[in-house]
Amino acid sequence: MNRRTLARLALVVSVAPGCGDSNATSDTDAGSCVAALRGGELVITEYMPDPKGSDADGIEWLEVHNPSSTAVSLSGVGLVYSRADGTDAKGHLIQGNVEVPPGAYMTFGAVTDETRPEYIDYGYGTDLGSMSNTSGMLTVRCGNVVVDEVIYDATRIKDGVSTTLDGQVTPDATANDDFAQWCTAPTDGEPYFTSEFGSPRQPNAACPLAAPESCGQCYDGGALRDAIAPQAGQLVITEVMANAGLTTMTVGEWFELQVTDGAFDLNCLQYGSNTTKFAADKKNAQVLQQPECFKVGAGDTVLFSQKAWEATDVVMKLTLNDSASDSNPSPGVFIAYGDQILDEIHYPSPKDGIAWSLDPGATTVAGNDDPANFCLAYESFAEGDLGTPGAPNPICLKNPCDDGGAVREAVAPVPGDIFITEVHANTSAAIGEPAGEWIEFFTPVSFDLNGLQLGKSAESISFTFPGGACQSVGPGLVLLARSGATGDMLAPAASYASLQLSNTSGNLWIGAGGVELDSMPYDSPKDGVARQVDPAVIDAFTMSLDPALNDPAEARCDAAVPYAPFNTDLGTPGADNSVCNGPPPTGQCTDPDTQQPRPIDPPQAGELLISEWMANPKSVGDTAGEWFELFADGEFDLNGLEIGKVWDPYTVGDFVPVAGDCLEVKPGESVLLARSGDPAVNGGLPAPRFVTKISLGNSNGGLFVGHGGVELDHVAYASTSDGASTQLSLEFITPGALDVAVNDVPDNLCFAAALYNATDKGSPGAMNAACGGGFVDPCFDAELNAMREKHSPGVGDLVITEFLANPSGTETDREWFEVLANADVDLNNVKALSKFAPTPAELTAAKTLGGANCIAVTAGSRALLARKLDPAINGGLPAVDAAFGFSLANSAGAISLAVGELVLDAVQWATSQGEDIATQLDPGVSNPALNDNTDADPWCDAVGPGTPKQENPACP
Repeated sequence: MNRRTLARLALVVSVAPGCGDSNATSDTDAGSCVAALRGGELVITEYMPDPKGSDADGIEWLEVHNPSSTAVSLSGVGLVYSRADGTDAKGHLIQGNVEVPPGAYMTFGAVTDETRPEYIDYGYGTDLGSMSNTSGMLTVRCGNVVVDEVIYDATRIKDGVSTTLDGQVTPDATANDDFAQWCTAPTDGEPYFTSEFGSPRQPNAACPLAAPESCGQCYDGGALRDAIAPQAGQLVITEVMANAGLTTMTVGEWFELQVTDGAFDLNCLQYGSNTTKFAADKKNAQVLQQPECFKVGAGDTVLFSQKAWEATDVVMKLTLNDSASDSNPSPGVFIAYGDQILDEIHYPSPKDGIAWSLDPGATTVAGNDDPANFCLAYESFAEGDLGTPGAPNPICLKNPCDDGGAVREAVAPVPGDIFITEVHANTSAAIGEPAGEWIEFFTPVSFDLNGLQLGKSAESISFTFPGGACQSVGPGLVLLARSGATGDMLAPAASYASLQLSNTSGNLWIGAGGVELDSMPYDSPKDGVARQVDPAVIDAFTMSLDPALNDPAEARCDAAVPYAPFNTDLGTPGADNSVCNGPPPTGQCTDPDTQQPRPIDPPQAGELLISEWMANPKSVGDTAGEWFELFADGEFDLNGLEIGKVWDPYTVGDFVPVAGDCLEVKPGESVLLARSGDPAVNGGLPAPRFVTKISLGNSNGGLFVGHGGVELDHVAYASTSDGASTQLSLEFITPGALDVAVNDVPDNLCFAAALYNATDKGSPGAMNAACGGGFVDPCFDAELNAMREKHSPGVGDLVITEFLANPSGTETDREWFEVLANADVDLNNVKALSKFAPTPAELTAAKTLGGANCIAVTAGSRALLARKLDPAINGGLPAVDAAFGFSLANSAGAISLAVGELVLDAVQWATSQGEDIATQLDPGVSNPALNDNTDADPWCDAVGPGTPKQENPACP
């Protein structure tokens, strides 16, 4: 413990008057504070003179330890801060019942007791002034007795980090006089407060050992000894990540060493990435320096990484080169000792996020010189990069894949394993290109697609199946489809991207490692028709395994059978091919109930009638939004239905495929055929029974349907309406006696009046309206996906049951009220007002809740009306049915609901509404005549903000 002169002690006494007797100056003397402390009975163990950032923004503090086995009273103890020479002293006298428990650490900070944080036990305010960040002295006094004091200088001060007495030293007022026993607190753990590090109120961590004077020495169990140098061949570089991917922020670049033999120290190991510079200047290397002996032994793995993580042994200050340069013509990693290289490797261009890994069977300084002994890592670590940092390397796999959690070598196909059997390069517009393209091959064996290449030739490879999960296929037919939702509908064995097949004469090439496995020309494919190999040729391949058998033109032909689920294009994806030049399809379809083939039941004359057509939609383009409708007056199948625009001569432009599921039609159905089946692009149509490629002219057009070359019905028209279908008036659609001539009379036709979306008019997939009629007041029903008449409420149908007029926050964002429906109604024509008895003029001026979509409320359910629809703004309300535009008064307010000039329900209140307390109607009352006064029964305060869109709890 440092001693000071009597003059110094007198100065402190003047700062902390009444602390004690100026004659008591020895360690054995007792001071005049309540505990009569002697020198050394309290020990200063930690201090923070330089909080993070500006000192004014942080808290300066010191820590005192009680080394005794009994509690020590601090009443009358003085805390003093001064310059290191004892001048400019300022002090604080602790008063009140303050104790340090036995063996405890207590902190004292520059805060008031009212504002002190949890890590400060006692606040001394501003009495000690501001501690210097460069030097100073802290003293604990009992009267004139110096219980303990410490001096510090800038060598142990760090911004935002406390200075601590070595945790390996027993806290002692003499030991803490040795400046060498102090260090800054470690910063590799959690901060005690935001970004400040230290151990307030806790024992300190051990201070690091002082660096030896020589790099060749190190501490072993606290004793200094010579480091044991590694010998040639004992350290081998086994793995390197020169271009980190996903783990850049947690691991960064890294390399790994394996200890093959012996026991030694890594202290003084040199390492780097440029052997050219190291050869010219031995100082051009990083050196591993640390006080403790870095001991390793045979079998150890040592990881050097840019950023510390759980497996890191050395945080390296080294960036590995990605590619060669003039200054580093052969990038890699080297290790050396005493300026002599122990091992080095040189790698090709690194892959992003994938380490180069040495096969464990080649772990020697000679083995890692052969690039063939390295492979790309395939096991993931940290955030998903591939490698085994800090762990033994797995055996090198040239084409690894994950087989249900176990990594194995992917089984690669060889010549004779692949025979291309079908290619669909020119899909119809109804399916789309390239989304609908697909290829098919036959294989007599099983193998993995991983690494398989697709292209037009060995010089034009477009797609390679990636690693990752093992993609096992075969034996048998293998279907590969273009990636995306359209291709997925075919349920392929796997999907590919990038490869786009030509619609003119083209060639498909399949290989592995640049070696061709099979290729096949596919001539000039027709629109919507796949090119396929005759089954007899496929059978011949199974005997000879000669992939050249599909090369001659006579080996291939056009597909003849439509395929599901599109039933527009011809082909047999994933199924046996049709015989080239064989008999036509049998005229059978698959019964959807029995899943067995049965004869097609075609429509007969008088069983169908063209009842409506939309040639000129407004909300979407013609190619997506056109449609027409057939009324069925019999039971038949659509399969084989022929469609065209010219019936004399009979010219088929499209047809419903014969094969596939039987498309059954029942009497009375309105059968919709459309250009697109996607409601997101076709204007929100109901699901069509068939997607056709027939386009409808906007003027002077025509349309016919037939079967087997026989016309069943046709229509001709001179003009159309932009955004409205042309429909046959309802009275001319007479089940049981259809007359296909009625739609030839213009007076029997009209433009539709009812909306089926927000813009277009018609009744797709539903019965027509009578011309001149239609919906008087329609809205769009999302559940029906069609327009319908609104159902406006009458008296007794709606009851106001709950409201929140005084929400916290912005009231105009969070106000709401609830309505109970006593019948199935729509709220579209309802008006909401802030009046109890609105005048006729106010009712006329009020706006309806409105909107094109039906605001439907079923009997017994509740609708929520609110100022704002967005739950992020309205306080997290359930789904709001409609918004209203007036404010709810906090007192003397009202709400009314009306249709036209008829008031359906009204409530009012005079009392002030509590903040965030809703007012609710007792659930036993659902009569709008009994709920007028919300200040009395059957109304009551809700529990908190209420129960919007839920049944109210019973009032007390």
